[in-house]
Formats: sequence, structure tokens, C-alpha cells
Amino acid sequence: MSSPPPDDPSPAARQLATCFAQCLRLAERCERAVEEGNWPFLAEAAGALSVAWDEVSAAASALTRESVATDPERIRVLVEQLRRPE
Repeated sequence: MSSPPPDDPSPAARQLATCFAQCLRLAERCERAVEEGNWPFLAEAAGALSVAWDEVSAAASALTRESVATDPERIRVLVEQLRRPE
């Protein structure tokens, strides 16, 4: 099995980006719920956001165990791609 090209994210980096993008989407939902005064939806979205941040923490911990450092810019680009799929 060959190594992925250097610009390909590791599974841990991809997981971190995926989880972080989900947190950003959920935070936007919470913002909309507050703007609309939709408290039941805010409660639901905030609960999901809490779980999502736990997943970010786990993904970040996995990333720290990798032998090669991940370029933070690569994570940022992935987050933006995942946050706003075309």
C-alpha cells in the first residue's frame, strides 16, 4: 500500500475538519433560532452542538497522535469545503 500524497489529509485530519464544519453549521442554526426566538429549535440545535464539540475534541486528540504534523491551513481549507458543499 502506497502513502497518500503529502497534500492529502490523513483520516484524523479529515475527521477533524468534518466535525469542525458540522459545529460551524450547528452554530449558524443556533444563531438563526435566537434571531427568530425559536427556543425549541435552539434547545435541539444547542444539544447537537454540544455533542459535535465533543467529537471535535476526540478528532483533535487523534490528530495529536500522528507522527507527521498536519498543516493547519489544510484543515481550514477542508473545513470551508465541507461547510459549504456545492
